[in-house]
Amino acid sequence: MSNKNRGDRIQLLHKVVKKYYKPVATPEGRAVLEHLIYACCLEDARYESADEAFHRLQESYFDWNEVRVTTVTELAEVLHNLPDPSAAAVRVKKNLQSIFETRYSFEIEDMVKMNQGKAIQELEKLGGISKFVLGYTIQNSLGGHAIPVSESIMKILIATEIVSEAEAAKGQAPGLERTIAKSKGLEFSSCLHQFAVDCLLQPTSKQIKAMLKEAGAVEPAPKKEEPKPAPKAEKPPVTKVVAKKAEKEPEPDPATKTKSKAAAAPAAPAKPATKSSAPAAPAAPKTPEKPASKTPTKSGTKSVEKAPIKNAAKPAAKKAPAKKAPPPAKQATKKPAAAKPTKRKPK
Repeated sequence: MSNKNRGDRIQLLHKVVKKYYKPVATPEGRAVLEHLIYACCLEDARYESADEAFHRLQESYFDWNEVRVTTVTELAEVLHNLPDPSAAAVRVKKNLQSIFETRYSFEIEDMVKMNQGKAIQELEKLGGISKFVLGYTIQNSLGGHAIPVSESIMKILIATEIVSEAEAAKGQAPGLERTIAKSKGLEFSSCLHQFAVDCLLQPTSKQIKAMLKEAGAVEPAPKKEEPKPAPKAEKPPVTKVVAKKAEKEPEPDPATKTKSKAAAAPAAPAKPATKSSAPAAPAAPKTPEKPASKTPTKSGTKSVEKAPIKNAAKPAAKKAPAKKAPPPAKQATKKPAAAKPTKRKPK
């Protein structure tokens, strides 16, 4: 955007706001700090609401130090008539806190006699001071040439193409002080502020829209409705191919399952067979043969092999009486020879 085009748009905006609004005179006798606190209340609010909120602050608290130590919630309750009480309370508290930390007091009246550039630098260092509060304080208390720009004013400058989106993101509004003379600065700032607040609080008003159009605001082009994409054909569900595991053997019937378990379990010791109609028990594993036991005899001991125990699986039959072993043959024993009688000799 050329400087000539920007200047023409600013002049057109000045002409329109001057046509519909009257400037509000700045009250006399206020100190620098009072102008600063009043600007915190005036930002994005009407003059009547800012006057009421400022006077309530002065009446509700003993001094500005008490306002500094008050919570944001309590300050917002005092400033309830403003469009955004919480934002105004934060601005008031932060600026008072920053001044106190810098000077350990609230006496900043010496800035009037200070070099204007140095005073502006000191104000810019305050934490929480906005572009609007800074411009209003410079213009009304220090006698400098500055146009206060708030967020609502910046929206009008963007709509009238005086400021680009990139410049607005940086908080810059070049060309205002150069195009508007210092003698017209208070008038332009007051009327523009009233117009911006009305646009903020009454965005759908037909009169406000007509004033914006007269000031050169460009209506945003309606967004073209993009054709909706055709619905995609639903694909058949993809079935994942899983590697087949080794086929499991069919589970046996419960009856056979129990039989196999019984066969796998070790057989219990065989009980003596009893005459009953119960079915024969399953065959038990063979038991190891017992070593042959030795039986004593007259001539000595002779080993006799006992028959191995038959499986208990078959029904027990009456055991035949074991055959007695034949007695060992008697060996012929020689009788000792009888002692022969010895003849005694006569004495």
